[in-house]
Amino acid sequence: MRDEDPTSGAASDTGNVLDGTALGALLSGNGAAAGFSIDYERVPQSIADLEHAADYLQDQVAVAQGLANIPAPGVDGVSLNAVAQIGKWASDSGANNLEANLRAGAQQLRDLAQKLREDLKTYLQVEELNIPTTPSPGLPLPSSGQSL
Repeated sequence: MRDEDPTSGAASDTGNVLDGTALGALLSGNGAAAGFSIDYERVPQSIADLEHAADYLQDQVAVAQGLANIPAPGVDGVSLNAVAQIGKWASDSGANNLEANLRAGAQQLRDLAQKLREDLKTYLQVEELNIPTTPSPGLPLPSSGQSL
């Protein structure tokens, strides 16, 4: 039998972005110790907002893929090299490019939304939640399929 890491799951999947923050402490099970509390009436809207942000990042993957295929403005070496570099930074087979980071960010937001969903169901002792279908008014992200 192996020892389970208490920080596994959504908390560890957030990478170092949330390390040392109250939200990171909450996700690792130490939120109360960090002075963090939740307004459970606002959690369903937060879940909807996280899912909206994840969808937005996923939509931007197509933009990154498009950057990988832009035509060179000229046939000189500088133009050809610039297009090759932009394409590599935008979308290549490695993990350190715009496309991979957008996909990873979208997945982290989905994981966080799912963790909140599961925890809220447990807290409320229900099997289904009523999650809004629209993001919060003023959420600074365009609707699906649009760029900033």
